[in-house]
Parts: sequence; C-alpha cells; structure tokens
Amino acid sequence: MQPLRIEPETSKADRAAFIDLPYRLYRGHAVWVPPLRMAERDMMNRAKNPFFEHAEVAHFLARRGNRVVGRIAAIENRLHNEVHEDRLGFFGFFDVEDDAEAAAGLLAAARTWTEARGLGPLRGPVNYSTNDACGVLIDGFDEPPMLLMPYNRADYDALLQGAGAEPVKELLAYWIDSANEAPERFRRVVTRRLKRSDIVLRPIDLKHFDREVLLLKDLYNRCWERNWGFVPATDAEFEHAAGDLKRLVAHELCAIAEKGGQPVGFSVFLRDLNRLLAGGNGSLFPTLWAKVLFGMGKVKHTRCALLGIVPEARGNAINEAFFLHAMDQARAHGIHGAEAGWILEDNAAMRAPIEAAGGVITKRYRMYEMGDAPAAATAPTGL
Repeated sequence: MQPLRIEPETSKADRAAFIDLPYRLYRGHAVWVPPLRMAERDMMNRAKNPFFEHAEVAHFLARRGNRVVGRIAAIENRLHNEVHEDRLGFFGFFDVEDDAEAAAGLLAAARTWTEARGLGPLRGPVNYSTNDACGVLIDGFDEPPMLLMPYNRADYDALLQGAGAEPVKELLAYWIDSANEAPERFRRVVTRRLKRSDIVLRPIDLKHFDREVLLLKDLYNRCWERNWGFVPATDAEFEHAAGDLKRLVAHELCAIAEKGGQPVGFSVFLRDLNRLLAGGNGSLFPTLWAKVLFGMGKVKHTRCALLGIVPEARGNAINEAFFLHAMDQARAHGIHGAEAGWILEDNAAMRAPIEAAGGVITKRYRMYEMGDAPAAATAPTGL
C-alpha cells in the first residue's frame, strides 16, 4: 500500500476530485442515489451559497499515490457559535475508502484546522450545517436515501469511532404510510383540542409564494431556536433554499397553523427527487433533465422536511393535526406516504405524534464529537 498523504484542496482539479469521490466509491451501488453534480458544485461555491457569508471552510483530500481515497470538510460556522455561545468546529462531506489510516488522517486534518482557529471540540458530520444533510447512517441500509438525506457504507461508524470520534446524538427517520389511517378516536381528540384552542390549518399559498417564504422563515427560526445544534437561517439562506426547492414542494400535504389569524406553526413536505435521480450518474444531460422536468408530479413518495410549532402554541395537538392532514391529503392524491426526518432521538414531543399517526422508524443516523467535552444541550423542540 502506498503512503498516505492528507492535502488541502488548492485547485480546480482538487475540487473536481473532492466532488467526484462518492460517485466513484458508490458507482453501481444498488441503494446509493447520486446527487446532481451541479447542485454539489453550487453548494461549495462561495459566490452562490449564502452559508459562506458567516462561515469559513477548508476541504482536504486523502491520497495514496495519485488515487484519492478520502475527503473531508473542516468548517467554522460563526453564526452557530454566536447563537450557542460556544467555539465548536465542524466536519462534513466525510467519505473514505475502507481505510482506517485515511479516516483518522482526515479527522486529524480537520481538527488541526479548526483548533488553529481557536475552535473545539469538533462535531459532525454536517454538510455544511444542521440546515443541510447531517449524520452518518448506522441503520437502514437497504432503502435508498430520501431527498437531502445522507447515505454511506455500514463501516463508517467503526471508522469514525476508531479514529477517536465519539457518538453524541442519534437522529431518526420515520416512514408514515398513507394507507394506515389514524384511529377515529384519535382524530376526534385532535379536532376537539384544535377547536378549543382556536387553531385552524390552511394550505400554503403558492400563488403568493414569495410572501409565504417570508412568513415561513420567521416561523422556522422561532420554532427551532432552542434545539440542539440549531442554526437560524439568514434571509439569504432561506430564500436561496426556497428557490431551489419550490418545484419539489408537495403543496397538497403542507399546511400553516394559525391561532386567531396569526401563524403559529407550519409543515413542509417535499416530493422525493431521489426517486428520479436513482440509477443516474449525477448529470442532468443528456437524458436525466427530461425525467426530472416531466416526472416530478408523478413522484408518490414525500419527505416531511420541516415541521414546527412556536413555543407559546405547543401542546395543542398541532403536530398531530399536521400529520393527519398530510396523510388525508396523501390518500386523496395517490401519494404513498412520507418520511419524517431527521428527528432527534430524545425529542419525545415530536416522536409521539408521528408514532400516533402510524410512523415507524426506518433509519438511524449518528453525530459525533472529538476533543473537549460536548457543549451543554437544551431540550429539543421541533423536527
């Protein structure tokens, strides 16, 4: 085996190699879904991704000879550290061959970079923040990942722990099958509690999408502000994400909760783009563009990507109402169901209504830290 080198990304060729690695590692894999290469390039582009307005990132490549055997991103998220009043460093985009030395070398490089900036401990993986793909898959390898959810080989957990990274949180994904109707008694209780609290659900108004985006951004930051690891989305970040995802919104399933005419919560369901990307090579052209353009409305699997309630309105069965509404609409429109995730394992307040709606855990993901003792965490409150 050739000697290992860990080198920072310094050129366009390095960036291309950084992006290409998972496509090579998982080429021909029956379950992994290749993301769009153009989306990966845009995400890493400082001029296009508003994340870089409050963050610094360094990419590293592990090589043996001329062969790239691993990659990692080292991240300073200044906004996270301002909000949580800590000095965490982060790592993300962790991919590696079955090579324990390379895994350890990549984590060491990320830790050296973050420690040089006065940061510690090191937490991840996040690509690039908790508003993006998070965690390492540790259970549920037989099913393809949903849109914006990670996938990796089963040995990643052992490689990370062997390199000194310790588990710090587990994240869950539930599948809610629309064929499983909630018990009538449960439905009556939810309806009664909503009426008693003067809460109604309304659809998201796609005709005034820009106005709705402003409302949702405010709700998003209020709903999740006390969550473990949460980073508020800036105006630019939220609008950027909304523009990218607008065509994927399964608007029939989405809802906004209002109390006395004022918004107090929302749910957003996305059609699973990965159903169309599976089997491709990450490039839209020459053929995938038509499949994506004309096939989106036919996708029958969705992901509940966002669901939250402002603190002052919790405890009124709004979470339960969102899932009842979504599954009723799913049945009416021939949609098979939704994945809800990710959700913190210790978030009992969110897990209970999902399970009451018939949700079952289908995937588990793990977050890690290495270095100093983990920062104190507050109780979780949203999805």
